[in-house]
Amino acid sequence: MIAFDEILTSDRPVVLVGAAPVQIKTALESLSETWPLIAADGGADALLKIGRRPELVIGDMDSAGPLPDDLPRMPLDGQDDTDFQKCLARIEAPLIVGLGFLEGRLDHTLSALHALMGLPHDRPVILIGDSDVMVRLRGDIRFATEAGQRVSVWPLGRQRFRDSTGLHWQLDGLEMAAGEMVGTSNRATGDKVAIGAGAGDGYAVLMPRSATGALIEAVMSS
Repeated sequence: MIAFDEILTSDRPVVLVGAAPVQIKTALESLSETWPLIAADGGADALLKIGRRPELVIGDMDSAGPLPDDLPRMPLDGQDDTDFQKCLARIEAPLIVGLGFLEGRLDHTLSALHALMGLPHDRPVILIGDSDVMVRLRGDIRFATEAGQRVSVWPLGRQRFRDSTGLHWQLDGLEMAAGEMVGTSNRATGDKVAIGAGAGDGYAVLMPRSATGALIEAVMSS
């Protein structure tokens, strides 16, 4: 069920599409068609171009092209936040899967990371790019991997870790913070990784895009 007025509420994961110049068709085809499809402003053009129609367009409408008259939209003024931030503030769902926010343009990717750092809730957000997938987390996670697979762990603010298993460089007792300590290019040692997160602002796990299914399964089952 999906309902929206000023807040869009869904009991299913929501797929949110932005306008970054990356390929979204293949990733979209791998996601459930029962998940609501929402566009962030110019993301509507990206969807219509591949023959998909969003259920709703959210944003200040300054980058979307001409849209069908009957396409629902939530116009929001203001230049102090991005369209991605506008969407994140108005979508309540067990998971948001974002396409067209990671990679493409560096400033857009940094802006997306900035938006994730400001989230006040614990619900996961997954961003899928052309080559990488990233999940924003607060709390623990356990997911399937392959030995040698890249598993980078980045703090989104300041984050302490209790413990971990299945990583070449374990996180036990570490406190990470941007500009101090991060976990670039760690790797899995076997078929499972578990991360125990302590107090903190949250963190991101970045992996090759092929790990998308494993990360979605992990956050949906937790």
